[in-house]
Amino acid sequence: MAEVEKKEEATAPPKKGKGLLIAIIAVAVIGMGVGAYLLLGGKKASTGEGHGAGAEASATESGGHGEAASGAKNSGIFNLEPFIVNLQDNSGTRYLKLTVNLELTDGANPAELTAQTTQVRDSLIILLSSKSYADIGTVEGKYLMRDEIVARINQFLTKGKVKTAYFTEFVIQ
Repeated sequence: MAEVEKKEEATAPPKKGKGLLIAIIAVAVIGMGVGAYLLLGGKKASTGEGHGAGAEASATESGGHGEAASGAKNSGIFNLEPFIVNLQDNSGTRYLKLTVNLELTDGANPAELTAQTTQVRDSLIILLSSKSYADIGTVEGKYLMRDEIVARINQFLTKGKVKTAYFTEFVIQ
């Protein structure tokens, strides 16, 4: 009987210690993979290829303090921070969230627009909050508001002008 017990011990499954060791190794390998991914992803963002630090540096270089698009000097597009305003509406409280990108003429200087950001935002907030849902709820109303935005901003510019405004976010709630 002693021989039978020895054979059963020899064919018994491995102890729990080996399974724990395999689990620790697996976690370590996964951790190294995640670390390598983050390390390589971090290098990509810091060289300006990603959407991280490189985009912020481009906005700061153009004087936008987060207002200008990355590469705004080359593309002629100037991004404004989103606007959230109350609409004039008798049926209740309605809000408009609007993000506007401005296409500048070739002679326009984004730094001039950046210097006037406070005045431009104030003027646009007054314009947008004077609108009702009926005014801007149609396609024609949106085109009219686009033209009004361009005219208002061009009042502040001396070097170059805004060609057109692009709505990249337009939400009425």
